[in-house]
Amino acid sequence: MGDAVSLVAGALRHKLALHGAASLTRVEWQMLRVSTLLHALASLSLLRLISDAPLIELTGIAEGLDAIGAAEASTLMHYTVREVTAANAPGLGAARRQTLVGVADRLRLALVPMRGGIEQLLVDFAFRQPELMPDEGELVGAPQPA
Repeated sequence: MGDAVSLVAGALRHKLALHGAASLTRVEWQMLRVSTLLHALASLSLLRLISDAPLIELTGIAEGLDAIGAAEASTLMHYTVREVTAANAPGLGAARRQTLVGVADRLRLALVPMRGGIEQLLVDFAFRQPELMPDEGELVGAPQPA
């Protein structure tokens, strides 16, 4: 994961840990979910993400991708949610793991070429959000750029 995205994700996780879930805005949740996907992609833990995360969280990742403008990746994630839902059907327990391995492999292969673009969209999205910008009062006393 790129340095800027890691910085954003770290700051959001810190805020979440310090102040709880209610402290994050809708935009911050979207950014955190997209960064979670990027982290899973970079750390080769995509299978664990789609196997263990609640379906609502996977849907949230798709919505986050859509919010930042990564429409193709969002479509892939929505499709993944449908595949995971189908793999969770009663009576498919024995085949679930193998199905999810295939789903994760297909998703990884599709997302790897998009990763850099998604990271750039995430950073651009963050800079367009007025709620993430400090108030002028917060900048008082801060060193001014040269």
